[in-house]
Amino acid sequence: MQILSGEKNVLQRDNTASIAQNMELRRKIVSKNSTRIAVVYLVDVWERISGNQYLGSGDNWTKFCNNFTQIVMRNLGLVMTGMFGSELESGPIQSSPLSCLYIRNHQSFPLPIPERDRFTQELIRATQQTDSFSQIFHTLLFDHMGRARNNNILDSSVCDVYYALECLTSIKIGTSRPIVSLISKLDVWSPDLVKNGREFENFTFLGPFLGLSGYCEDNAKIEKNKELEVEQLKHDLPPIIRETRDIMFKIVYNLLLPKDTRNKVLSYFASLLNLNARKSGIQAREEVLSRDGFMLNFLSVILDLSAKVVVEKVDKNYFQSPNCRLDFSEVTRINATSEEAEEFSKSLSGTKQPNFSTECFLMAIYSVHLSLLPALRKQITRVQRIKDLTNMIKETTKNGRPPPNSRAELQLKIGEAKLESWKRAEKIAQITTFETELLQKFAEFYGKVCNWVLAVIDPERVWITHGGEKLPRNKLLDTLPEFILDDIADVLIQSSRFRINLLGNVNLSPVCQLIQVCVCHPHFFRNPYLVSKLIEVIYMHSPDVQGTSTPLFEKIITPATSEQFLLPALLDFYTDVESTGASSEFYDKFSIRYHISIIMKTLWFASNTTHRLTLMQCLENTEYTRFINMLLNDTTFLLDESIDSLRSIRDTQKLMADVKKWEKLAEDAKTQKLNQLKQDERQCKSYLTLANETVQMFHYLTQSLQAPFLRAALIDRVAAMLNYNLLQLCGPKCADLKVQDPQKYGFQPKELVQQITDIYINLESPEFLDAVAGDERSYKPELFALAITRLTNAAIKSSYEIATFSEFANKVRKRYDEKQAMDLDFEDAPDEFRDPLMSTMMRQPVKLPSGVTMDKPIIERHLLNSSTDPFNRQHLTADMLIPDTELKEKIDAWIKQKLEK
Repeated sequence: MQILSGEKNVLQRDNTASIAQNMELRRKIVSKNSTRIAVVYLVDVWERISGNQYLGSGDNWTKFCNNFTQIVMRNLGLVMTGMFGSELESGPIQSSPLSCLYIRNHQSFPLPIPERDRFTQELIRATQQTDSFSQIFHTLLFDHMGRARNNNILDSSVCDVYYALECLTSIKIGTSRPIVSLISKLDVWSPDLVKNGREFENFTFLGPFLGLSGYCEDNAKIEKNKELEVEQLKHDLPPIIRETRDIMFKIVYNLLLPKDTRNKVLSYFASLLNLNARKSGIQAREEVLSRDGFMLNFLSVILDLSAKVVVEKVDKNYFQSPNCRLDFSEVTRINATSEEAEEFSKSLSGTKQPNFSTECFLMAIYSVHLSLLPALRKQITRVQRIKDLTNMIKETTKNGRPPPNSRAELQLKIGEAKLESWKRAEKIAQITTFETELLQKFAEFYGKVCNWVLAVIDPERVWITHGGEKLPRNKLLDTLPEFILDDIADVLIQSSRFRINLLGNVNLSPVCQLIQVCVCHPHFFRNPYLVSKLIEVIYMHSPDVQGTSTPLFEKIITPATSEQFLLPALLDFYTDVESTGASSEFYDKFSIRYHISIIMKTLWFASNTTHRLTLMQCLENTEYTRFINMLLNDTTFLLDESIDSLRSIRDTQKLMADVKKWEKLAEDAKTQKLNQLKQDERQCKSYLTLANETVQMFHYLTQSLQAPFLRAALIDRVAAMLNYNLLQLCGPKCADLKVQDPQKYGFQPKELVQQITDIYINLESPEFLDAVAGDERSYKPELFALAITRLTNAAIKSSYEIATFSEFANKVRKRYDEKQAMDLDFEDAPDEFRDPLMSTMMRQPVKLPSGVTMDKPIIERHLLNSSTDPFNRQHLTADMLIPDTELKEKIDAWIKQKLEK
């Protein structure tokens, strides 16, 4: 180093010395056999030249400094390409002597950042037309790629390699960006040999830069270092995540600026997304897909690129266009088969190439589907497995811990250690998954997405503004990928579930308008579960779930079109969801109807009575008789199943309380009983949750509306439902429902009895009294006496309310006695007067197209559940029934004759 120091002094004394002619200096540098030392020396020489050029004046001085700089740069190129016989240093990764320029706190770091950037620019300018340019910067780029791969989010110098690449890609010589052009030509830019998402992340040039992750699954340093406090990571990680993502955006933006590289970058994006297409699957093979950290970093970049996109400039046909870079051959469309989508795509052949805004914006939509949604689902899985393991440990230790040093104790300790590890991993995952800046970008972006979809559905915003006739389907909407709307619903549901204020500072109008339009136009969608998800969004943001009304909920229910169309649409969907075509439709319908019932209750009791008036008008229309029928079906089934489960729970609890009997059981029998108990408890709680809501809905609706429930097709069923459930709750076997901790299952027998007895009073009318008394299955005079005793003893109602119900019971008893006497008189009615299904005497005989005559209330009741002729299964509707006036006259005459005797 003394030789080098001496040469520095020579240069300082005589600035006119020509380095190009000083072969002795070259010999001395090479004699040290260190390319890195030579590079550092020449950079130092350049720095002194750069610093001294302002000390002189005149053209000759400026020319001298420029020439001297070029000589240094050319020599630097010769040194780095081994022209003096020295080879570049090698190691685990090929390392560039220039790397030290880009690492903070490096012992050889000779330049401040502004001088470093200027040095790099001059080196590129001096070498870009020579063979050494490619070799110098290939090596440097691969060095950066290797450093990025070995980078860790907890390292103090984690951002250095990002700033280095940002510096290189920002350098512009004339109208070109030489490093950007060089990167796009690298073999590792987007290799053809890459076959899956994980390989793409690992082996493409940008992959390691995008792969920085704070997830425990992706970062062994975070996972293994248990001393890292989660609270400290919450403080440390978000700034690093934001900083590296911001720099990556600048890098990618630089790569996109030259027209000759833009197409390659967009193709890179498309390859990244296409190779990770299966990441949206429920059981994705993680080992062949890019990691969540990589995908979220890419999402951040492409959302930044889409931030200034004008929605009106985005081509609505891109997803269906033959020019689309994305592979949607296996993607489900909103309302079209793959063949229909392909046919529509062919009709678009010959259209112009999409603009950058279109490709970037719509790739961002797909990126959300493959990054944020899988990350949210994985977060739900983390939370659920913690919950399951916690419950298992509680179950294991509810009677005390196992004996010390036993196998059970060892397994318990392993489980407890795993639980703590999972809890830590879940909390750390929240930091990356719910990083606030990314979620804010997403919220702003999806406001634009909603506007874009609305433009496809209702280009002129006619329906949104004025309502009126339902909008027709269109091919463009039919062939859109279903995931666009599915993702909107999913993110809004999960953000609400995790209590994330996703939409706090965003214009909610586009989101709310889209939800409103889609819920009110279910015919747009082939998949009813897509509509049910959008309904769930409304439910999740309702006061019943959130504790208070949210801006999203208010903006959905407030517009005039919502006041007019939302509740009718919900009533229709409540009925239509009876049959979805899915194998799980029987159970799915209950959760969907639960969401609808909560929304209806909120709107019914809202301070704005417009929704209540709309609902009342709907139910007074006979078109909605099916809704009440479904309500009856659900109440009957849910309460029946709940009561059966409660009896089974009681039996098991009673057996377990008898210690002698329980201990006599074999271990297998005990296990079987305990498993059955868990199943009964889950089922009971689930069914009672919806059963309580349906009974409550009956309660508040019948307070204001009676006629819809007293229609001929419904009145007998309403009476039978009430009688049966009152019998279960107050009858001789009601003691079978007494279980330990009934609140655990949502079982509130007093409240149910109160509501059911209220409904009787609400519907009181001559017709309803007859229907209650005519229920041969459940009604007995003693039933109401038992109910009155229960109301009194348990203080469920006031004395005035009990007296009112007693009066109702007396009226029913009187009708019952009259009916009993009349039934005796009509026992010998001719067979032609009897309904062929129920064998009861017909009062309103009607002819079916099949030629069979039935009683009108009975066939109408059948049609509420099935639009078929019960005798030949042919299609049948109420308007196809023909009154049999001749038979009615005969029946009336026969009854009159009987009564006159």
